[in-house]
Amino acid sequence: MSRLLFFVLIIANLAFGVHLWLGRGDEKGDVSARERNRDEVKLVAVTPPLIAARKAEETRETVARLTGAACVEFAGVASADLPKAREAFAAFKLGDRLVERRVEDITRHWVFMPAAKDRKAADATMADLRKKGVADLSIRPDNAISLGVFSTEEAARRFLSSIEAKGIKGAQSGPFTKELREVAFLVREPDTELVARLAVLQRDYAGALMRAVPCPTQ
Repeated sequence: MSRLLFFVLIIANLAFGVHLWLGRGDEKGDVSARERNRDEVKLVAVTPPLIAARKAEETRETVARLTGAACVEFAGVASADLPKAREAFAAFKLGDRLVERRVEDITRHWVFMPAAKDRKAADATMADLRKKGVADLSIRPDNAISLGVFSTEEAARRFLSSIEAKGIKGAQSGPFTKELREVAFLVREPDTELVARLAVLQRDYAGALMRAVPCPTQ
């Protein structure tokens, strides 16, 4: 009987040891699982109290300054932020009280002959230009004739002067290519609540400015 009890104790100890070993394996597995999911953990940024207080004060000053303005301009929205800004302003449901204004930079200038009445007239003008020594020519869809495209306004004007010296008359220089730099949103008759919402929205756009402006005529 004592021998049987001895073997039972040995088997119990072995079983308990196996249980502890498996338990440690599960713990390691849990740690591994936590490691695999560590990228899913999201960190929440908390604005320091001093910065939050400063932003709140700036918002109050903006609202006080613009309350009662007939029109408020929300300017300085970069072209990359335009889709997000349009979505934000659409949520205000302003209808025809909202006007969007594009601010563009001229990146290319050209020298050209104004549009001819038809393609036949444009071909005749281009043939005459070639006789006078202007070779780099192309006809635009509107029958204007391009005599050259330049990176600066000064270069275009110099070329224009050079061909005028050859007796070519009627050529002009002007902007050829424009690129969007930023967009301004103009809001008519904003109430205090809307001005406050715009002031809060302004924080999301670096370089955005709000100011009272004259309302454009219809």
